Amino acid sequence: MRINLRSKFVIAISLLMVAVFVAAAWLFIQEKKTELADDIYHNTLAFGKLTATQVTEDYDLYLAQSGFVYFNREIKSLFEQNDDISGLKILSYTGELLYDSFLDTDKKYEGGLRSADDLISKQAKSENLSLKILDGDVIYLKTDKFGEVTFVDANERVVEPLEVGTLIDYMVVPATEKYSVVYVLDYHNLDERIEAMMRRIIYLAILGVMLGVLMSLFLSSKITKPIAKLVKGVEKIATGDFKTRVEIETRDEIGFLGDAFNGMAMDLESSVEAKLYKERVTHELELAAQIQDQIIPTAEQIPQMAGIEIASKLIPAAEIGGDMYDFLKVAEDRMFLYLGDVTGHGVPAGIVSSISSALFYGYMGFEDMKKIIVNVNRVLKAKTMSNMFMTLCLMEWNSTANTFRYISAGHEQLVHYSAKTKDATLTPAGGVALGMTPDISKLVKVEDVAFEPGDYLVVYSDGIPEAWKNEKENYGMERFQAFVKKAGAVAKNSEELKTMILDDLAKFTAGFEQKDDITLIVLKRV
Repeated sequence: MRINLRSKFVIAISLLMVAVFVAAAWLFIQEKKTELADDIYHNTLAFGKLTATQVTEDYDLYLAQSGFVYFNREIKSLFEQNDDISGLKILSYTGELLYDSFLDTDKKYEGGLRSADDLISKQAKSENLSLKILDGDVIYLKTDKFGEVTFVDANERVVEPLEVGTLIDYMVVPATEKYSVVYVLDYHNLDERIEAMMRRIIYLAILGVMLGVLMSLFLSSKITKPIAKLVKGVEKIATGDFKTRVEIETRDEIGFLGDAFNGMAMDLESSVEAKLYKERVTHELELAAQIQDQIIPTAEQIPQMAGIEIASKLIPAAEIGGDMYDFLKVAEDRMFLYLGDVTGHGVPAGIVSSISSALFYGYMGFEDMKKIIVNVNRVLKAKTMSNMFMTLCLMEWNSTANTFRYISAGHEQLVHYSAKTKDATLTPAGGVALGMTPDISKLVKVEDVAFEPGDYLVVYSDGIPEAWKNEKENYGMERFQAFVKKAGAVAKNSEELKTMILDDLAKFTAGFEQKDDITLIVLKRV
């Protein structure tokens, strides 16, 4: 059977009201029960300390002298002062039961020696006031000379204090050196007050549910009528009538929904055009990414040079990255290598990196490293936005002279693994990013690296040391350098070391969001 929205609304609010009342009542009753139980405990404790001595004096004065009637009168008067006490017992220090209000109702006990149970007898022999709670545990209250009370066990070892609201079976109060008085607690007043409270809560719950039903009927009519108008409007939109409008006069969320519906009808046609535009932009981004992939050399396109092995990899953070690298063989024994990192990533960074790649390709005829990088910087400064910069490391390998040189334009330091020392060190940093100032000829310099057989040089973008494991911890340069030292000792070639580095990086990030492009070039001297 189909249930309409109004009925669902009524049922939901009614159930909600019931749930709220039940939860609130349960919490309130538990809190009140705890509060009342705690009051009974403290009142009885104070009453017992106040009256225990008088009870034993009345015992010596009346009951011990066979004056049961007078003693019984005093005990009844005592009970009238505290109706939370249901019974009273008097015990001697030796554990003999001298009086029991539950048994000695008509006359004094005249039989033989009565002994209390072992537990109460043990409590009666203690100089400390003691309590037996309903779950059977016994706790003693030790009072020092300053009046401070400590909860202890029978051996006077400190125990946890009573929890608030703990129900007490009885308490044993030492009255004199000869007697102890046992006060048996009664919680019938607590139960009666809780029952009365529950009746009041039930009446309130019934009233609340009735009011909730009336309120839900009223509110549901305010919701279902404008929704019916919206349904009819949707049906017309489905037929292609984009001129459809709905009139909803309320100024609440339903009215807002009506305005949104009318706006949707007005914008639906333009949204179709927007969808086509988005598809065109997506296609153009895919083409741009393909063009950038063609600029970055594949493993097959890396020139083969005597005395050196090369392995490389670029992992963009977006469809179009801002990192770039290339290997340009200018002679049989000479090759230029570079790795650049444009600020940010995406289309602007991709355009700058593409322009830079073309510039380096065009200026390689100069052959002088410093002249090449100075001219590339001059063009980038003049032709790119003022907030776009690029760090870059330009390198040269000469297989005849067996020399390796580089120029750093504010780029990350190279990691040099020495096969001789089995250590990984950082090459000197320096320079300034390209595109920041028109002339960098005095800000960059050529550095030589003692690149010996078996050594590795690791060139990278900042996407590696700045790769994040979570929002607080990144890979870091120290970890990176340590891993190159470890892996360089076992890697057989540049390709294997590259794979080991990227695998360790992937293990560290464990799938966390990649925030920057990751580029890696590994060179091995053979």
